[in-house]
Amino acid sequence: MGKGKRNKANRTSQKTGFYAHAAEVLTSSFQKEIRNSEFWPMMVAEFGEQEAERLLRECKGELKPGASSDETGDCPTNL
Repeated sequence: MGKGKRNKANRTSQKTGFYAHAAEVLTSSFQKEIRNSEFWPMMVAEFGEQEAERLLRECKGELKPGASSDETGDCPTNL
């Protein structure tokens, strides 16, 4: 295995560390906020309880490693 393949393998295996944990926290927070919003009863009324729960489980938080706050557009100067 060459150096490039080793580096790529190392980068892909890093997703189980900090970024995976942060994505889980972001996902659970996002799902909790949706469940506590006024949007949730509308989803349940339209799709039913089980389908709304399934759709909510599909909503996942995502972190992009290496992106600074200016690149994501979440910086106060970008608003």
